[in-house]
Amino acid sequence: MLYIPSFGVPFDLYLSIILMSRKVLFVCTGNVCRSPMAEGFLRHMAREAGVDIEVGSAGIGAMEDMVPSRHSITAMGEEGIDISHQRSRMLTPAMMESYTHIFGLGTGHIDAIRSYFPEEQEKTFVLREFIAEKKFDLEVPDPIGGDLDEYRITRNLIKEAMPSILRFVLTGDPSEPGS
Repeated sequence: MLYIPSFGVPFDLYLSIILMSRKVLFVCTGNVCRSPMAEGFLRHMAREAGVDIEVGSAGIGAMEDMVPSRHSITAMGEEGIDISHQRSRMLTPAMMESYTHIFGLGTGHIDAIRSYFPEEQEKTFVLREFIAEKKFDLEVPDPIGGDLDEYRITRNLIKEAMPSILRFVLTGDPSEPGS
C-alpha cells in the first residue's frame, strides 16, 4: 500500500482528503496578533503539504481592515512566513456558517462563539485542545502591548498545535500516526 510520508495515510485516503472542501477559521479577540499567526502557519503548512485548505481568521471584537501587529509580523517573519498582507475582520454569522472548522485561540473565544452560534458548536474547537496535557495548556496568551519576546512565546504555542490541527482537518483525527 502506498503511503503519504508526511501524514502516514494511505494514498487512496489521501486522494479522498484532497478532493474534499476544507475551510478553517481561527478566532481571537482583535484579529491582529494570535489568529493571524495561526492563519499564516496553517496556510504555509497546507501549501507545503500540497493540500487545498481555505484558511482565514477573524476576531470577536475586531476592527475591520487592520494590519497584523508589528511584532506578529516580525515573529512570523522569523519563521519565514509573511502575514503582512492579512487584514482584520469581525466574526460574522456568514463566516460561522461557511467554515468547516473553527478554532478559538482560547477557551473564552470558544465560549463566546458557542454562546452566539450554538448551532455551530460541533465544528468549534480550542486551538490547543488536541495537544494540551492540562487545562491551563489550552490558552494562548494575548501578547498585545507586549514586547517581541512575548509574541515569540505566543507564536511558539500556536506553532506547537499546528501539526495536530492539520491532521485533524485532513483526516478527522489529530493524533500522530502510530500513536
